[in-house]
Amino acid sequence: MLPLVMRATWCTDIHLNFPLPRALRQFYEAIEAEAPDIVLLSGDIAESDSVVHFVDEIATQTGAKVYFVLGNHDYYRSSIRHVREQVTRIPKLATWLPGVDPVRLDDRVVLLGVDGWGDARCGDLDSPIQLSDWHLITDFFDVRMDPFGRIELLQKLGADEARVLREKLARAPDAEELFVLTHVPPFPQACWYAGAQSSPEWLPWFTCVSTGEVLAEYAANHPATRITVLCGHTHGQGVFEAAPNLVVRTGGWPPNVDDYGNPIVQSTFEF
Repeated sequence: MLPLVMRATWCTDIHLNFPLPRALRQFYEAIEAEAPDIVLLSGDIAESDSVVHFVDEIATQTGAKVYFVLGNHDYYRSSIRHVREQVTRIPKLATWLPGVDPVRLDDRVVLLGVDGWGDARCGDLDSPIQLSDWHLITDFFDVRMDPFGRIELLQKLGADEARVLREKLARAPDAEELFVLTHVPPFPQACWYAGAQSSPEWLPWFTCVSTGEVLAEYAANHPATRITVLCGHTHGQGVFEAAPNLVVRTGGWPPNVDDYGNPIVQSTFEF
């Protein structure tokens, strides 16, 4: 039986392989203090060898059901396929949203999610910014020294995420509110860092244009549905209204606040 009021606590980019034990314990206590029924994690939970452990530990420590998507760091030192196979076998208290149909939270609210990927479709494609992804995720090994091959791969990954998102939206039951969990901001205007929008050299790797197009189309075709997208990846907080019924909330840290090793609660929603 669902509670009369459901509390959903959202965290992102928590990188739990970095905090010292005391900081990790304080983070779990901060989640518990929100008294959540469910916890939403929008990626970069840890790395490939520990993401399953930490997702399970959050569920165990807080007693809340965990819904999550993966971020690029969650694939480090492994492959996309291998990590996704791992997370589909997590115990039932935790659910990788891309692996299941949309979840009805109550009679008004539906939750779904995809991982997303910076798909090199906006900003400066000659950007000098180099990501550790190219060297730490095996899918990129063949193109780590090939910028054109890398762009082609990123665009394919983004298109795959958009396809999955479109399929999930098509299966979503009618709802007054739709929450979409993803890691990579789906619009360049939703890329925030240090209180400002990201500059063009960061945008190719920090925006999933493909998922943004699918969301914008769905919002236009379902004007009575309020859509809230929860994402991260940039480590900067901000809100972007992409349409009257489509709002993107990017999680992160305020300017001049430590991020890695300092996991925080972004916010708690009540349904």
